[in-house]
Amino acid sequence: MKRFTKTLSTLVLVTMLVLSLVGCQSTSAPVEIVPEIVEPVVELPEAPAPVVEAPAVEEPVAEEPVVEEPAKAEPVYGAISVYGYPLSYKVEEGKATVTYPSFVTNAEVAEFLGYTAAKNSALVEGVTFRVTAPGTVEIYYPAAATLADVEYVGTIVVGDLFEYVNLLFAAPAEEPVAEPAPVEEPAPVEMPAQKYSGTVSVFGYPVRYEVELGKVFIDYPSFITEKDSLGFFSFIAEKYGPYAALVTYRFTDDSGVELYFSTDATFEDIKVVAAALANDLVTYLTDLFAPAEEPVAEPAPAVEAPVAAEEPVVAEEPVVEEPAIVYPYGVQPIVKNTQGDSEFDLFVVHTNDVHARIVPADGGMGYAKYATLLKAGRAITDNILVLDAGDVTHGTNLANMFKGQTVGEILAMIGTDAVAPGNHDFNYGAENLKELAAMSEAIGGPKVLSANILTEDGYNVFQPYQIYEFNGFKVCVIGLTTPDTKTKAHPKYTEGLTFWSDEIVAAAQYAIDLAHEYCDYVIVLGHIGLDEDGSSGITSEWIASNVKGIDLFVDGHSHTTLPEGYKVGDTLIVSTGEYMKNVGLVQIHVKDGKVTGTYPMLIAASDVLDPANSELAAEFGITEVPDDPEVSAYIAQVEEALNAKLSVVIAEVPVKLDGARANVRTKQTNLSKLICEAMTAETGADFTITNGGGIRASIAAGKVTLGDVNNVLPFTNIVTVCEITGAQVYEALEYGYRMLPETNGGFTQTDLKVVYSKFSAPGSRIKRVVLPNGDLIDKEATYTVCTNDFLAAGGDGFTMFGRILQEGRQLNEVFADYLAKVYPVK
Repeated sequence: MKRFTKTLSTLVLVTMLVLSLVGCQSTSAPVEIVPEIVEPVVELPEAPAPVVEAPAVEEPVAEEPVVEEPAKAEPVYGAISVYGYPLSYKVEEGKATVTYPSFVTNAEVAEFLGYTAAKNSALVEGVTFRVTAPGTVEIYYPAAATLADVEYVGTIVVGDLFEYVNLLFAAPAEEPVAEPAPVEEPAPVEMPAQKYSGTVSVFGYPVRYEVELGKVFIDYPSFITEKDSLGFFSFIAEKYGPYAALVTYRFTDDSGVELYFSTDATFEDIKVVAAALANDLVTYLTDLFAPAEEPVAEPAPAVEAPVAAEEPVVAEEPVVEEPAIVYPYGVQPIVKNTQGDSEFDLFVVHTNDVHARIVPADGGMGYAKYATLLKAGRAITDNILVLDAGDVTHGTNLANMFKGQTVGEILAMIGTDAVAPGNHDFNYGAENLKELAAMSEAIGGPKVLSANILTEDGYNVFQPYQIYEFNGFKVCVIGLTTPDTKTKAHPKYTEGLTFWSDEIVAAAQYAIDLAHEYCDYVIVLGHIGLDEDGSSGITSEWIASNVKGIDLFVDGHSHTTLPEGYKVGDTLIVSTGEYMKNVGLVQIHVKDGKVTGTYPMLIAASDVLDPANSELAAEFGITEVPDDPEVSAYIAQVEEALNAKLSVVIAEVPVKLDGARANVRTKQTNLSKLICEAMTAETGADFTITNGGGIRASIAAGKVTLGDVNNVLPFTNIVTVCEITGAQVYEALEYGYRMLPETNGGFTQTDLKVVYSKFSAPGSRIKRVVLPNGDLIDKEATYTVCTNDFLAAGGDGFTMFGRILQEGRQLNEVFADYLAKVYPVK
């Protein structure tokens, strides 16, 4: 039999194509000059990849088949992992779209299709496909094909797949299959140039591996016995059958094992197999430690007959206890209520994107009022779970001046159960966030949960999940953090961390399925959001559509307000907006261990701050919601410490820095110049455009305190980097200069060199714009511009800024650090 010398990448696509079939069954002028600040780097967008037509079994049909009077069915979406690689598909009437890794070539796509078509020409008649872009293929089915037809053909193709794989790995017919080398004496392998190593975490334990051509070395904890390892390899051999016979292994003297591969296996083949074995290892260990399905039999009652004197006394047979459940990563459930009620209501109280509005601000209720609500609820029932979906520790001076510690202590004080880190929670750096998590653990505060934040070696940075028990009803809360943290926070804050790896995608469905084996209800606590403007494209809706079994998704990041929640399949997504303008409440009715009803709602801050004019408060007879005295006392203490910090001298300036209202709203001043310099230096953007109206005070010559800086920049504006074209730069400047010589809060302060005439008609005042390096702005080019989140969102009428690329710290923090660096205290 002829041998196919292809790589395993072919199998990735082949399996995906099979799933796409089976999936069908689920239905002269004044000139202002600004000194040069930074050398801008202009990154032009890549040209779109050309559409490559792959060799097809049949020529693609010119038009999609038209089905007469179709019964429109909802498209079926899915995402799976094949050999550690993520694939997704969408199946609709007459067509399936499959997305797969771009390294799979068009020839490999056609290879298998040609193979199965040659065997089943009658069955696949009328099925065509085309590659629309690298990594995407569209498959067209005949209009008359029924779901039963597709299911039948899918079954045939699955059989062909296994046969094809056998051919792929089978030895040539003219040569017998070589016997595996003895375990004690594996065939010598030359040390190749290609080699890599890494470490993965399995149930919290490190497993180190080295991969090279022909061999994989695995180093595991010493408490794992050789017998345990042999059991795993028996499990692998049974699962993969003849393929495992091509691999031999040998145990070393230092808790390690060496695996040897066929000499014609490529380096990429071995890497893919290693990834598959990692997934198998998790499956094996889960089965190994899972509790027995059958209850342990009670021991027979002790025989009370007297023992003859000459006979030795027989010890009583020990009582066999039911084995304790071993949860992954050593997590222990937290029991919240032990009354044992068979029917009860569980209340999930949730917030998101509070951004450290500790006291009432920006329409939010503040933590002292929130604490009062929670105490009132706990006076009625113990069945309360309090969650926060992130971006909670950064955003105001009461938090920023203490690097988030104040928020951490308040969350512990009010009894928050769990928090998922948001991108802005990294604004003090990853190490600080880990310290906050450790502090929270030490003082009995919320668990900081995130399953997708890993070190470069594959270790979890935070606890991935926690189980809470109410009357025997177990709730698993899994934390997630947006992959856009890598760009939405400054990259320096997340160095050495990954947020969305192939391993995470591959294990997603498995993790939810496993959670359901241990628990009755699964909640994802995710700082993910519903906006599709991030670099990753990952949204809570996408996750809920592609990962089945999530009962409730408590969401954050996009500041979305969902008064009655948002249902995606069987998953309910809830989100409260921002700044604690609302508190979310999900009432879950449980009867005999099953959820019989779920009822989401929002409690508005206006009802809490002004109950006298609230219909909701009146309904419950509430006329006042007082501040919680414990939380209020703590906040007063922090405010006193803050005032002391604000008096600290951070810089010493030689001249007055001009922030007069009439000046910053009509022209550049030495203060506005420094602010723009600080913003560009902080972010590495090509230049800065901000609004003069955001500057509210001057700074006198001499010593400068943090309080002085906060007087200049009193708003909680966040430094933000956006995309902008050269044409939009001109548009933004024209808009900012349009009201001259009148003052304008939207006057554009910038570190660009702008040649303009205030005597020209509005809309034609900007004559020339020069980058800090002296190059003219190219109207056709795309740049990165630093601004503040107010303008980026369209504030002051600025609609010229494009997609947000990065969100950072507060502007007053950034400027204070820059002043201290440029004008240090003498």
